[in-house]
Amino acid sequence: MSTPTKPPRRRRVRWLAAVVALAVVAYLATGFYTVAPTSVAVVSRFGAVVDPAVPPGVHWSWPRPIGGVAIAEVTRSLTVPVGFRFADELRGIAPSPSLSRWLTGDTNIIQLRAKVNYRIADPVRYLFASEQPDEVLRFAAGSAFTEEASALPVDELLTSGRLALIERVRARLQPQLDAWGIGLQVMTVNLESVEPPGNVVASFQDVQNARADRERLISEAQAYANSLLPVARGEAERKLSAALADKTKRINSAQGEAERFAKLAAEHRRSPALLEQRLYLETVERVLPRVRRYVLDPGDAEVPLRIVE
Repeated sequence: MSTPTKPPRRRRVRWLAAVVALAVVAYLATGFYTVAPTSVAVVSRFGAVVDPAVPPGVHWSWPRPIGGVAIAEVTRSLTVPVGFRFADELRGIAPSPSLSRWLTGDTNIIQLRAKVNYRIADPVRYLFASEQPDEVLRFAAGSAFTEEASALPVDELLTSGRLALIERVRARLQPQLDAWGIGLQVMTVNLESVEPPGNVVASFQDVQNARADRERLISEAQAYANSLLPVARGEAERKLSAALADKTKRINSAQGEAERFAKLAAEHRRSPALLEQRLYLETVERVLPRVRRYVLDPGDAEVPLRIVE
């Protein structure tokens, strides 16, 4: 019985070449990738970036281990929480005090919840400068809130200081991210809530009510003062005007009397007897009409007394 012959060497070589070619084609086919309209791709080759911003569409690049493709969404706004975690919020779990509580400038404690909206400004730095840039942003935002909240009193943080806190945090956060070079741009900082811890809410509410009562009483007193001050000012102006008018009248009268006396003194120096007689007659003429006069006939003692009006 004859033994089967082995395939010729040439056939084995052709089969091997076909398998290698098929493997190469399959390997090269894995280099095709798709970039979504909201994203860009960063292409690297042997660890070095060769194309930092591949636009949306279907593209090809050398597969691993020669090349690599990393995709980043650059048009969508992303959000990182501060003071809580999204997972805990979805499950209805209260945030840990180490996350949610902050120390104020007057050594009080508040609970703060905020969200930082950001976008990827530099895909290369976002993908390769740090392992977890989102977590870096969250810790940087928490540090900024710690710094700025500790510079403001609790009353200001609970009332009118919220906008100031947001602006200060944003002004501090972006330069820090730029210095670290993680490729993120802060869009907005939203402060969702600032409130005292649950076990002292009643005490804080009492303080707020007392402060509201104080402001109300101050407003009422100010309104009462505003209603009285115009009347008092008007009365003061009236009395001042009357006093000035009386002053002017008395000065004019005194000046007139002084001038009249000076003229009489001059006349008296020229003719004393004549002036004295004239003054006497004028005085009698002025006084007699106001007195009761009695006329007695000197020749007849029995004639009754007559009264001349």
